[in-house]
Amino acid sequence: AGAGCRVARPPAPLPSSPKPVIVKKSNLKKLFFSDLAKEYKYKVEKSFIDFNGHLAEFGYYYYGVDGLRKLCEDKGCTPKLYEELEIGPITFKTTVSFKKEVRENSMIIVNPRITSMSEDCKKWSSQTDIINETRELCASIFSNGAFMDHVSRKVAPPPKELQEKWKLLLEID
Repeated sequence: AGAGCRVARPPAPLPSSPKPVIVKKSNLKKLFFSDLAKEYKYKVEKSFIDFNGHLAEFGYYYYGVDGLRKLCEDKGCTPKLYEELEIGPITFKTTVSFKKEVRENSMIIVNPRITSMSEDCKKWSSQTDIINETRELCASIFSNGAFMDHVSRKVAPPPKELQEKWKLLLEID
């Protein structure tokens, strides 16, 4: 993360754990940051399936954005709050890295998280992992965004009330 950015980190080991957990290389494939974050489960709908019989690119975006929206709402950042404060999050750049095929009626787990934020919360980054039922990574979505003032239509830092709520998004449950 750049200067002035906060970065989400896993919590320190509990005092009752005298030794750190050792993860064998063979188990790394199933270990995700998401094991420490919120999870949202979905059944892949037919309307998101492409001509090759798997989840279309826009389907990954749909499920990823919906998971991030749910995470925000779970922390009190509701559409009503954004409307009242006349400000809301926008995305400038999003990339997807595809790893494994997802098919119709598959159950997927979406793990969104805010990964960094400027000191004034004006700019932020997120990562959303989409994994299958066997906890294999299917895709990762990376986004950079900011807050847009609804009146001026320009990027602006959110009010303190919203900053406090968004700072909670950096914490891992």
